[in-house]
Amino acid sequence: LTPTKKSPNLTSKIVAADLEALILPNGNNKVYMASWYNGEIAKVYDITQYGNNTNTMLVFFWQELINQNNGSTVYFHNFGGYDAILSLPALLELPFTFSPVMKDGEIISIKVLGRKNKLILEIKDSIRILPGALAKLAKDWGAETQKDHFPHYFWKDCVENTLRYIGPIPAYTYFEPKRTSPKDYKEMVKIFENRYWSFLEVSKTYILGDVKATYQILTKYFETLISKFPIDPLAVYSAPSAAFRIWRTTQLPLLNQDGLKVYDLSHNLDSELRSSYCGGIVDVYRPHLVGEGYYYDVNSLYPTAMCKPMPVGMPTLEELTVNQFLEGNFYGFIEALIEAPANEYIGLLPIKYQGKLICPGGTFKGIFFSEELRFALNNGYQLLGITKAYSFKRGTNTFLQLITQLNEMKITAQLNKQPTIRNLAKLLMNSMYGRFGMHPSLTKHQFIDNDCLETLNSQWQMEAQIDFGNISLVTLLLNQEWILKNKGKAELIKDLNELGNKTNVAIASAVTAHSRMIINQYKLLALSLGLELYYSDTDSLVLNGPLPSKYLDSASLGKLKLEHKIKEGIFVMPKVY
Repeated sequence: LTPTKKSPNLTSKIVAADLEALILPNGNNKVYMASWYNGEIAKVYDITQYGNNTNTMLVFFWQELINQNNGSTVYFHNFGGYDAILSLPALLELPFTFSPVMKDGEIISIKVLGRKNKLILEIKDSIRILPGALAKLAKDWGAETQKDHFPHYFWKDCVENTLRYIGPIPAYTYFEPKRTSPKDYKEMVKIFENRYWSFLEVSKTYILGDVKATYQILTKYFETLISKFPIDPLAVYSAPSAAFRIWRTTQLPLLNQDGLKVYDLSHNLDSELRSSYCGGIVDVYRPHLVGEGYYYDVNSLYPTAMCKPMPVGMPTLEELTVNQFLEGNFYGFIEALIEAPANEYIGLLPIKYQGKLICPGGTFKGIFFSEELRFALNNGYQLLGITKAYSFKRGTNTFLQLITQLNEMKITAQLNKQPTIRNLAKLLMNSMYGRFGMHPSLTKHQFIDNDCLETLNSQWQMEAQIDFGNISLVTLLLNQEWILKNKGKAELIKDLNELGNKTNVAIASAVTAHSRMIINQYKLLALSLGLELYYSDTDSLVLNGPLPSKYLDSASLGKLKLEHKIKEGIFVMPKVY
């Protein structure tokens, strides 16, 4: 991995866009309105202007959006989950080339390309950059325009009658309770007490409010980001992507100065080390607490773990005996045979079994981060044998300086009542390690004319196809065996590199391992004090008594904060209590 170039200034405009749809009696959605806003121009389109034809309206919407915002990045909030599906058929009718980026089956970006593949517009999903509901984001980021209320379930016999409706404000049952409270509804009733409520006019106000709020939120977020870090926020696709870019810009050069490098392990060691990358342990230890209970959370668990040394450098496969591990300072990952103590109560060493994370008793085998294994050995586990070992260098400052900076930024912003900066710091701290643990991808995605599907190159196998009329969105899987046989290893390596994964599961695994050690240390502390443990989640635990005050500090990384005092608790199963 190499440091990214510093790009402190926005080079393109931001545009926010949105669609509104009627929920038909059969459950389908019919788009009846679209809007975009670029800070100066606001446009609203509704199907009554286009003969009640959704596709015709959307073609005009896309054409004007592209023509009037050349070189911009347009953001839809939740584009991949909703707007992309409904608006793509119209977009694909336009005379451009389209290059999609997908993740987890959803479109997160589409580049609109003109002649000679010149970038004309890029479409992105803002919910991946700033996760959360638009209403909450507008409040958190202090947007001038706050999200309004709307009866999304309103229906008047047919599309035309619904759009033409002018009369009393619809009943509360047409609103979503999670978005509109009875109090909110009463206030709206007062507003329309002496005037009619128009579905179309209220829709226009509502969608325009949404695009303006999205624009204002993103502008505040990007400006805050640029003021703190020298990156181009328009280049990122998600919160982890932004955090990763900041790390490469500010922290990776410091590692390089210390003679340490971080390598892309996506297509060599990922399959070997992937099983060591486990999440948090969630477990029920006692099902019923009566009397007095204490629910503790660890402050910023993952950022705390990231302050620890991380495995960096080029991994080396080593011959390692049990005694060499126990008596030496080996650092890295080992495949080992382990025996858990017979009276083990909480489980300190997890493995993945049939898709689930478990802490087994008895004898078991797995790949473990050396530091978590030592932690378990110091608490009763035994190391019976080692079958494989990959050594790494210790990167003491892999994340430390950046996490410290972000935490100080968060605390200072909270004291100074600067919620936008606090939210930024918190988001980046919690998003930073995830990019390292992404699954390597052997797929790419393309829009292909259906007439050309049979002429696909043999290097790629079609894995999935979504039909959009004459054009299909296809997922193509790299045919590694065919490439090795027909073009050789050098061509395969070239193709793998072009997929551009740039991940390092060793670092992600070490972060989660240190996180488990932190919470497990608190569990062991509680047991040593004679307390009973009832439940624990990734970063929390429930006890039947208080822990010493020296372990509590709501502002310090890795310390505990008391979230709740409990009179009675029933713990049914993990995540259900």
